[in-house]
Amino acid sequence: MKHTAPIVTAITLALSLARAEQIDSNAFNSKLTKDAAPLPNGGQIQMSYANVAEKILPSVVTIFSSAPIKAPTADKIPPQLRPFFYRFFGVPDEDFGMDENDEPQAPRGRGRGQPMPDEMPEHQNRGVGSGVIITSDGYILTNNHVIEDAKKIEVAVPDGENTKNYTAEIIGNDPLTDVALIKIEAKGLKPATIGDSNMLRVGDVVLAAGAPMELPRSITQGIVSALGRSNEGIVRKGRMSGYEDFIQTDASINPGNSGGPLVDALGRVIGINTAILSKSGMNAGIGFAIPVNMVMRIAEDLLDDGSVQRGYLGVQITDVTPQFAKQYNIGDQTGALVTQVGAESPAEKAGLQVEDIVIGINGQKVDGSSRLRLIVSSLKPGSSVPMEILRNGQKMTVNATLEALPEEALAEVGPGRSIPRGGTGKGAANAVVELVSGVDVQNLSQALRDRYDIPKEIQGVIVTKVNPDSRAAAMGLEEGDVITHINRQVVPSATEARTLAKASEQSVLLRLYRKGDTMLLMIGNQ
Repeated sequence: MKHTAPIVTAITLALSLARAEQIDSNAFNSKLTKDAAPLPNGGQIQMSYANVAEKILPSVVTIFSSAPIKAPTADKIPPQLRPFFYRFFGVPDEDFGMDENDEPQAPRGRGRGQPMPDEMPEHQNRGVGSGVIITSDGYILTNNHVIEDAKKIEVAVPDGENTKNYTAEIIGNDPLTDVALIKIEAKGLKPATIGDSNMLRVGDVVLAAGAPMELPRSITQGIVSALGRSNEGIVRKGRMSGYEDFIQTDASINPGNSGGPLVDALGRVIGINTAILSKSGMNAGIGFAIPVNMVMRIAEDLLDDGSVQRGYLGVQITDVTPQFAKQYNIGDQTGALVTQVGAESPAEKAGLQVEDIVIGINGQKVDGSSRLRLIVSSLKPGSSVPMEILRNGQKMTVNATLEALPEEALAEVGPGRSIPRGGTGKGAANAVVELVSGVDVQNLSQALRDRYDIPKEIQGVIVTKVNPDSRAAAMGLEEGDVITHINRQVVPSATEARTLAKASEQSVLLRLYRKGDTMLLMIGNQ
């Protein structure tokens, strides 16, 4: 039956506004098909993956998302370029011309001297990505960046040799992991089988499915190149990825593959393709997928209110570098070094201290700062977790009760920045002693305590000037910081602080007080 365009548009908008029936995570899990059995025969290579393709491709969808593009206002368009913009936005060539000064004039019919329109017509940016069906009634996993800000989401579902189109709604999305859960109103779909990404090994054969370069039902093959990739600096719409634990693969991934499944040699989904590392923007043999175990945790959390609840410990951490290992006289360069403990945070209440090295949490080994961040974020607020730490070379255990990650802490706190808790800095003061290049410090006087709001029990020297181009500024040192220890020694005065700093040939370890927080910084001794 044929319909006119207005009727189709009205139906599409009505469907997009409809809300899918809410279900809890137990009911949602009962809809999934799972298989965590190990690969047979030790995962020996086979000569054809046609069976894998036949198993996964009916569950792979192509997603078309439309987002509005607002054209620039006419007063922001150079006069010589306005005709091109009018052509782009549908104004016929004969509607504009040149005035007596050979300047492009407004479209005819406005009257000479009338202003250009304040706003140009709104057009749509149409993006293409992929997704994978995980329930027979239409739940689909994809990437957040595929559907974020979309005004309308259309999903093309395989139907034999053809496709059937549906309008989807967003159940929930999580920008920090780039995971989104959408739903179409359909029955009898073929869901993919969910695997266990914890069972993956480097060297396992994997296949990536999706719509690369808008070519639907495509599949490529490679191996797992690495596991647990983090700190890759992936930026989407000006926002850094918050929690990274990527599967790296050389299976070809190109634009359009985003949101599609990465499957093992049995066709089980073990990841969601999300990014490539390439100077050209095309496949260069380095692709990244989000482990499906992480994806499913996020998806289940999105079901109730469309958002993710994460555990919050309230510390700033860094990796144990060779420099830190030397300072603390430890041979094992693993764990997460605590450089800041937030005031009244779960970490402070648990007794965690600056310079503690977290080596385990909740029964899981912590081999670096990103691992600790991932484990904590995967736990629910209210969870009580034991933490194994090294303090002054001695192993001990502390217990923390996690809280909900506050809104202002959603973005990862950078090196040297205090954990969000309010408050502002004060004005500058004249320097007395140059601690290292670009950093001036002064003895704490009552006037300086009042100016920078430093409690009387805090002892040390105060930073009164930081050159914004210095290494110290790059590492996060700020005016108003009170340096209490240098290279783990108490700082009695500005003069002795300089002596302690100069005794270090390459780097200086500073322990700071900042607005109620204690933190640790390593800066270069220039």
